[in-house]
Amino acid sequence: MGHLLSLVLLAIDCVVRAWRIQLAAWTAGGRLSFGDAFRLNLYGEAASQLTPNRLGGEPARFLGLAEAGLRPVTGIVAIGVEVASEWPVFLIAGAALVAYYVPDWRDAARSWLHRHRAGELVIIEIIALLVLVTVYLLQRLARAGFVRHRVRRQWRVAWAHVRRAPWWALGAGAFLTVISVVARALILPALALGTPDPPPFSQMFFGSLALIHAPLVVPLPSGGGGLEVVFLNGFAGDFGGRQVTVLLLWRFYTAVLLTVLGAYVLVRSVGYRAAVQLFKVGWGKRRGEAT
Repeated sequence: MGHLLSLVLLAIDCVVRAWRIQLAAWTAGGRLSFGDAFRLNLYGEAASQLTPNRLGGEPARFLGLAEAGLRPVTGIVAIGVEVASEWPVFLIAGAALVAYYVPDWRDAARSWLHRHRAGELVIIEIIALLVLVTVYLLQRLARAGFVRHRVRRQWRVAWAHVRRAPWWALGAGAFLTVISVVARALILPALALGTPDPPPFSQMFFGSLALIHAPLVVPLPSGGGGLEVVFLNGFAGDFGGRQVTVLLLWRFYTAVLLTVLGAYVLVRSVGYRAAVQLFKVGWGKRRGEAT
């Protein structure tokens, strides 16, 4: 029962995301079939899971929009409209996670510091992390100055179109995003159905919600193994002797299945070499560009 429900939730996630990009393309003045929308989301899923900070997702989806016959500016506008409807939901989800986890943060931090002699180094480590993140963001902003003028002009035109997008379209996109986020977060509770003494629903739901979106800030593909370590330590619930089994099943339904399917479809569509170039996004400069 848990496996069937997980597949249904994953299907709901895929369908509403296809509808969302269809709506965004229509808002941008283009037309996108459901099949093309479904396929380009598979592209994005595979590329985002295989690149740091999910950086390959949008280029892969833009490729799918181009394959569907949308003009470059229309594709950029469509992605911009979709992102504009997504991020308010992500911010609300972040606020919900803070509300769930933060109330006892002082006690947890005090307990952690009491157990570690090097507790006084935490502040230094946090400052170093903030410096590294700031440098990274500044480097990305600096690179924007080397983008050709035509590309910058297209982005300005696209942003102007995004700002003129009707509010109802953005609201509908946000609503579809809520359904998508909730459906994928519910996969873990679905897998726990029928298990003896399952963890609290709230712990599974919010833990899954946090771990699914962790790759946005963790600079390694698909969480780089950190998600697995956190899960095994009970962040999303204690499943007893089934901890490893539940982890493998949860990762299969939330990441592996669509990644494998998306990579297969992408290679069949654009070829192995082009697919590899997409999967290299975020890994640094390619050979020959360092000069």
